[in-house]
Amino acid sequence: MRKYFVTGFYLLIIGGLLLLGGFIMGGNKSVTWEHGFKVVQRVDETYPLDKFKNVYVEGNDTNVNIRLGDRYKVRINSEKSSAPTYKIKNDTLTVMGQKKKGMIGVGVLENDNITITIPMNESLNNVNLRVAGGDIKISDVTVNNLVKSAKDLDYDSNLYLTDATIKNIDKMNIYDAVFDIKNTKITNANLVANAHSDINATNATILKSHFNLDDSDLSIKHSNLDTIKSLANHSKISVSKTTMMNRNEFKIFGSGHFNGSSLTVDGLNLTSNNGYVRYFDKKYGNSYQNRTDAKNLLVVQTNKAPITIK
Repeated sequence: MRKYFVTGFYLLIIGGLLLLGGFIMGGNKSVTWEHGFKVVQRVDETYPLDKFKNVYVEGNDTNVNIRLGDRYKVRINSEKSSAPTYKIKNDTLTVMGQKKKGMIGVGVLENDNITITIPMNESLNNVNLRVAGGDIKISDVTVNNLVKSAKDLDYDSNLYLTDATIKNIDKMNIYDAVFDIKNTKITNANLVANAHSDINATNATILKSHFNLDDSDLSIKHSNLDTIKSLANHSKISVSKTTMMNRNEFKIFGSGHFNGSSLTVDGLNLTSNNGYVRYFDKKYGNSYQNRTDAKNLLVVQTNKAPITIK
């Protein structure tokens, strides 16, 4: 028994020295066990591709970047022994992450990085991202249908849309994550946000979409909203310097707060059953109405959450 203990002790020392050497030399910072300790090697390769119209990516601890460029290609930056694989079939690019085996490193392992590029003036029909534990970035690209789901429901990925056009988002669950929208147009989005998620929209146009929030925050600035329906529970909603077209409805059950400022809208219908409505520094009790028959109408209903408009 003592012999095994001594052998294991020396193996731990060797592994620690390898890990320390990686830190000092500025190289890899992880160690893998494969018939002995080995320093992790990473690869960074770019592969030219034939044309494709659909994308499917699956993997844990994976960052995904979809953007415009000079041609169709995929770049993979990953640990060498478990690098994601890719293939194109039936106009679909599929990238599959591999399970990392025998990895140790005490919080210093790096995510896989997958960058998918399509040429200018091209678009994508379907993008399906089943990933967790990383960041998803879609920039300058038009996507007809976007699906995002966590591969492992215990943790999720952040999603960043910048200068993009998304024509349809099937039911998307955000769990303890960030959904950031900048200079982007979204239509027909069905979003469910849970567990301290943050949804932020700046200079965005959002049309005919549904937002369901539970213990999460929604912030919209300098944007255009058209026919939005939002149901929230224990959540804070802030809308500022935004133009509202047609009927936009926000409902909050339980605790929370609705804040609106510098809004462009024709009519207001504000009701807080057990809270209060404040309109430009004046309290109006449980409700405030103004031109409720207007075409461009903001409707806010809460149970006990206060409503503030200024």
